[in-house]
Amino acid sequence: MASIVATMVGIFLAVFLLFVNPAQAVTIALVVLVGMVGILSFFRHTIFFRSDQVRMGWTSDRPQFQMEVGYANLAIGVMALATAVFSWGMTAAAVSFFTYGLYLLGALAVHIRDIRMDRALKKKKMPSIVNTAIFVVFLFLFGAVALMQG
Repeated sequence: MASIVATMVGIFLAVFLLFVNPAQAVTIALVVLVGMVGILSFFRHTIFFRSDQVRMGWTSDRPQFQMEVGYANLAIGVMALATAVFSWGMTAAAVSFFTYGLYLLGALAVHIRDIRMDRALKKKKMPSIVNTAIFVVFLFLFGAVALMQG
């Protein structure tokens, strides 16, 4: 839930600023949508992995896969924050947006495959699929804006 709230706040602030100060909009989107959401997703997949399993509708006594996913999110999130803090530029910001977007596009493909294989999952997974798809579109949008600013 925290990552959804962070996503909504980040999208709202970044879109609001996009027409006033595009560079600042990119930085806010980078920090919130990639940095904060990536780090929050790390906690969800690693520390709170049992509730994450419930959310996804499956259980496992061996959550190593979730740990890998969590650490991937952490790496992407930390690099996004480093890009903003150390002013590595708009090209590095674009790489962060596109990396996270492609990563989540892969996750989206897995979830779509799941509901195609088991139609009973459609009602449960469809909100997550729609939210992820919207998030990916915004990541790619801000990646493109970052490239135009760079």
